[in-house]
Amino acid sequence: MIPEKYKEQLYAVGTYASKLGLKAWVVGGAVRDFYLKRDTQDIDLAFSGNQESVAEFCVKQWGGDKHKFSRFFTYRVDLANGVKLDMVRTRKESYPYPGCLPLVEPSPYIKDDLFRRDFTTNAWCFSINPDTFGQLYDPFGAQKDIQKGLVRILHDKSFLDDPTRLYRAVRFAGRFGWKLAPKTEWLLRAAVKEEYPLLVSRNRFSHEFLKILEEPRVKEIFALMEKYDLLKFAWPGLAWSDALLRTGSVLERVGILACQLGESGEEFVRSLHLPAEFNHEVIGAWKVSQEKLCPLAALSAAKKQILQTVFTHLPSAALEPCVMSGKELKEMGLAGRHISATLTRVRQAQWEGRIKTKAEALKLLKK
Repeated sequence: MIPEKYKEQLYAVGTYASKLGLKAWVVGGAVRDFYLKRDTQDIDLAFSGNQESVAEFCVKQWGGDKHKFSRFFTYRVDLANGVKLDMVRTRKESYPYPGCLPLVEPSPYIKDDLFRRDFTTNAWCFSINPDTFGQLYDPFGAQKDIQKGLVRILHDKSFLDDPTRLYRAVRFAGRFGWKLAPKTEWLLRAAVKEEYPLLVSRNRFSHEFLKILEEPRVKEIFALMEKYDLLKFAWPGLAWSDALLRTGSVLERVGILACQLGESGEEFVRSLHLPAEFNHEVIGAWKVSQEKLCPLAALSAAKKQILQTVFTHLPSAALEPCVMSGKELKEMGLAGRHISATLTRVRQAQWEGRIKTKAEALKLLKK
């Protein structure tokens, strides 16, 4: 089950942990992916005690960087070879109120750590200590559910504790071609009826939604969001567009959805709390899509790519700067709003492909 390329490295980590008196496991999604023979560069590791020394060992041994997230007892180790290790201390968690971030505290028991996870298929592990290397622990039936192709939550209040799991459930079902277990499906429908997604901050929703847009099987996931009425919480009027299949870029996919939404597209993008440079590119493309006029200044490569993905039959000149400027029109004797109206006429003709050059623009204006 453990890929050959990781065996030596994981054995070394487990051996070092054992010297410190720690039990160590590979947990969660990596176990699922190893079982499904899917390649992954992200590996979650859990330890029965303080794992900081193990993180330092990994960096010294293979190069890279480590980052500490003290609130959740987590170290992120980005190894020089591209492998990412999320190293946690086994823990348990509780939710003071629905939709909040959990209160986390250490626990010596691996079962507690597995129980806090979202679905059974992510709630199993195998040991990497030398004396038990590769030994599976599957207390919630992960292997059986994977074989049946089922997404199953671990307890009845799972969606209430963390409503982002509603979107994760359809993401995993769409990614793997699985179905929701009958009771999980019933609880999901009940959670949507009670509007649990509204309990989650927009930041947390955005994190999950962008993960959906990263998925190769995004069409299948959108179909499930439509089936379970989850899209309305993403944004009013948001719907599937086949244009999303023309690109795997998250930036371009956000741009496609913004353009599709029309007037509310800019507000939708801003609601996702994206980085400023991301917003700039997407909203810039959205503005051009709303005007349907060639730009006055050169567009960035990213804006062009978004627009070419949305408008597949655009003439080559449509996204190039207008062949005439307001200054030139003023020199021709136009003034005031006549400049603006004439410039708009030229920009529209260039957008539609009726003109490509200044000479063609002048000919158009003479008519």
